[in-house]
Amino acid sequence: MFFLISTLITVIFATIHVFLDRKADRRTKRRVVELFLIWWIAGSGFWSVFGGVGHIGPNAAEIAGEIGPAYIPSMFQWEVGWGDIAIGVILLLCIWNRGSFMNAAVIAWTISYWGDAIGHIMQVTRHNNMAPDNVWSIPTDFGGPLAAIILLLIFRRLSRTSEEPS
Repeated sequence: MFFLISTLITVIFATIHVFLDRKADRRTKRRVVELFLIWWIAGSGFWSVFGGVGHIGPNAAEIAGEIGPAYIPSMFQWEVGWGDIAIGVILLLCIWNRGSFMNAAVIAWTISYWGDAIGHIMQVTRHNNMAPDNVWSIPTDFGGPLAAIILLLIFRRLSRTSEEPS
């Protein structure tokens, strides 16, 4: 449920921002894509930090249990938590850094989360781990970075097109 709610909240805030935007180029394709891209990346950054704090915080045992019955708080969970926090901070920094930094952030996010998704799939197929936070993280671990890649490619293309002389 966490994964669905966090996605919905991010999309709702991006939509609100589009309608409240006061920039001169508001509601152009490029600007709408830019706002959704920023909200998607920064929103995912916020949720990544939030999830990472959960892995290292006082509820770490509960979160470990939701990932699978064999998991207990461990050094591995501590490292995953700090990895999630690091990715989250990098994604949040894209609010102010939209050039090649954003490309690098999306690449790092994709490698990290697609690797996580493959691990979750291996847990399902090899160990029949059907724990909610193991199974439900798979779509967002793949889908979040994929949506960012698509939005980033569209944004870069629209940015190039808007810079060309008429």
